[in-house]
Amino acid sequence: MKSSLLLALAFAAAAGMSTADITRARDFGYKQQYDSALAITSAAIARDPTDPAGYYWRAGVLQLYIMDSGQGWLADSFYALNDRTIALCRRRLDQDPGDSQAHFYYGLTQLNRASLLGWQRRVVAAFLVLFQIRPHLNAALTLDPNLADARFGLGMIEYFMATSHRYTLGLKLIGSRAKAYAAAKPLADGDGLLRPAAQVMLAYMLKEDGRYEAALGYCRRLLAEYPNNRSARRQMRDILFTAGQYAAAVQIGAGLDSVLPKAFPDNKYCIAENWIVCGMAYAQMGEKDEARARFSRIIAWEPYQASVPWLPHYVREAKRWRKKLDS
Repeated sequence: MKSSLLLALAFAAAAGMSTADITRARDFGYKQQYDSALAITSAAIARDPTDPAGYYWRAGVLQLYIMDSGQGWLADSFYALNDRTIALCRRRLDQDPGDSQAHFYYGLTQLNRASLLGWQRRVVAAFLVLFQIRPHLNAALTLDPNLADARFGLGMIEYFMATSHRYTLGLKLIGSRAKAYAAAKPLADGDGLLRPAAQVMLAYMLKEDGRYEAALGYCRRLLAEYPNNRSARRQMRDILFTAGQYAAAVQIGAGLDSVLPKAFPDNKYCIAENWIVCGMAYAQMGEKDEARARFSRIIAWEPYQASVPWLPHYVREAKRWRKKLDS
C-alpha cells in the first residue's frame, strides 16, 4: 500500500544522463524489467565511475525492485549506492560549489533515501533526511532554472511537510499542498520524461486528500502506457478500497493474486498486502467467509514477521478484523 511514492521518486529524471538513456531506463523500470534497467546504469557507471548519475539510477532501479519483490534485505545495498552518490556529489561540490548537477543529484538521492526510510517505518530518520534536501534542490534551480525535475522534488517535500501530522504523531511542519500540486500536475499532464512519475505521485496525493476519481484517472493513464505494472495496479486497488468501491477493489485484487506469486513466488509482503486490503473489502461487503479466509492466511504467516516488510502490521490488522467478524 505504500509503494506508489517510491515509484515516483525513483524515476525523477537525472540530468547527467542522455535523454535516450533516461527514457529507456524509465520505461524498463515501469515495465518491471529490472535487469534491462540495471544494464543501462551499469553502462553509465562503466563510462564514468566518477559521475553520480549511474549510481543514482542504479539505486532507483533497486528501490523499485525492493518495493515490487518485498526483498527488504536489499535495503543495505540501496543505501550503499546512495552513500556512493552523495560522496561523488560532495567531491564535485568541493571542486565547484556552482555545480548544478551535483546539487541536483544530492537532493534527489536524499529524497529517495527518505522515501525508503519511510517505507521501513523509520519515520523520524526519514524526516531528518528531508531537511537536507531543499538547500541542494534550491541551489540546483538557482544555478539552472530549467531543472524542472528539481521543482518536482521540492513539490514532493512541500506535500509531505504539509501532511506531516499524519506520520509524526501530530507534529505539523510547514509545507504547502498548493505548491505540491502546482509542481506535479503540469508534469503529469505533459509529455516529458517525468510524466509517469508525476502521475504516480499525483494519484497518491489525490487519494490521500480524498479526491478519488481524479486519483483513479491518473492510475488509468499510467496503466494505459504500462499495462502490466503491478505497483500501479496495487495503487488503484488501494484507491478503490479507500473510496468505498469494494467490489472493484477485490476485482483488481483477484488479478493481483494471480500475478504476484508468478513474479516473485515468495513475495509475502505484496501478497499479504493484497489479502489484507481484499479481506477488509469483503468484510465491508458482508462477505465474512471470504474475508475470514484472507485474514487467516495472513495470521498463519506470523512466524515470518521478522523478515517480511510490513507483515507485523498486516498480522495485527488481520487479527483485529477477524475478531470483529467473530464477535
